[in-house]
Amino acid sequence: MRFMLFVFASIGFAAAGAAIAVARSRLLSDGERDYGLGAVAALFLLFGSLCTMAASGLFGVLGFGGVVVWAAYLITGQRLGLFSIETRPGPPPELEPNEYTRPM
Repeated sequence: MRFMLFVFASIGFAAAGAAIAVARSRLLSDGERDYGLGAVAALFLLFGSLCTMAASGLFGVLGFGGVVVWAAYLITGQRLGLFSIETRPGPPPELEPNEYTRPM
């Protein structure tokens, strides 16, 4: 039962994070607030919170829900073009000395 509650909670939290990203995208592109999408995000957040509260309590909502909402917001925001997450290329790998690369 707890597993199913966490599955439903993760769907609700992910939908809330995606809805927040879409609402922010619409705010930046159109200049208008989308109150309907904000209400949808709040309902998904409430649904996910209730499922998580039933399964694990308040700290589960903060720990599990916060991470899922944040990850969904980041993934959706990057796909919508709100921001870009990039990494620097690492240093070139150094060759380990072996029988072919040892100086003679």
